[in-house]
Amino acid sequence: MAERQELAPRQEGRPERTPRRRAMSPPVDVYETDEGLILLADMPGVTPESLEVKVEDNVLHLRGEIAEAPGEEVRPEYVEVRGREYYRAFTLGPEFDQEKIEATLKHGVLRLFIPKVESERPRRIEIKTVQ
Repeated sequence: MAERQELAPRQEGRPERTPRRRAMSPPVDVYETDEGLILLADMPGVTPESLEVKVEDNVLHLRGEIAEAPGEEVRPEYVEVRGREYYRAFTLGPEFDQEKIEATLKHGVLRLFIPKVESERPRRIEIKTVQ
């Protein structure tokens, strides 16, 4: 079963969502900066066309289908990847601006930037000298 991580405290009374079919859980690294979160998900074999990233009810869903094998005439000798799909879900807290999430996919790594809302970002206060 796919794993779900929380990036915000869990809200009681909310039902768990499950993916449509059995999927592999891609390994994910999450980094926090002053501006927001950087999320890196390893999803080898996924193309931009077969990748879906969406936010629904404060839950970030990552779903990607693995591209087909080299061809029907080719039979694998050894297989470690058994699934055909990746799926992961994360609960987003109110400190993140869901409308400005940026996503890129390069060499099988999905990179998301989830910015913090402006009021949650630390800011430096200028110190003025008085004469």
